[in-house]
Amino acid sequence: MLSSNVFINAFYERGNFTIYGIILAFIPLISVSETIAFALALRNIIFVTGDHIYRGSIISFLTFPIKRTGLFLMMYFSDVITPYIIWLPTTEAYILMSGIPVPQFLILIYTIGYFFTENIILSIALTFKSAGIATLLSSFIIGLLFIFGGMLNYYELIQGYHVLGITSSLNPYVLLLYEAVNRKTLPCIYEGITIELIIATVTFFFSLNKFKRLEI
Repeated sequence: MLSSNVFINAFYERGNFTIYGIILAFIPLISVSETIAFALALRNIIFVTGDHIYRGSIISFLTFPIKRTGLFLMMYFSDVITPYIIWLPTTEAYILMSGIPVPQFLILIYTIGYFFTENIILSIALTFKSAGIATLLSSFIIGLLFIFGGMLNYYELIQGYHVLGITSSLNPYVLLLYEAVNRKTLPCIYEGITIELIIATVTFFFSLNKFKRLEI
């Protein structure tokens, strides 16, 4: 992940050493390190923990002298938090060594978005109990939210800021690029981040409840 952050320099230069280039470098799918962290967590959720659930082999873990809540938190840490822990210090270290003025706000946006998407994927995996369905449905929903959300934000920026506070939660990077180009501040970005955080929290507890009621 550390070496993949070299694209931050590339986009920073292509953006004429402005914040615009930095924002481009931190857009998911463009940022290699962010994509790796996301993909690792998705793999862990669906094809590691999820596979144990689908095959019924998780019953061996359920026999441990530990409550299901504790077991869920252990799995959540290994599946979701560990890839993030690998991503965060490597990215911060690269930023420090490169000397590029990356706003910590971009780190916060990715952090909330990361847990927002991974918790949705976890909810899907625990609900449908099928690797194929979970993978297809997760890819469809996350892709739809990000791409369609970006289109909605673009439309709102052109037509007016009627529901931009809500749509900004789907893809805040469009608004960040708008701010960088037009040098305007859009407070609705904070509303979108708050909505993402709320949804991430709700889906986390939904997943916890599904796991506690899990029947093998």
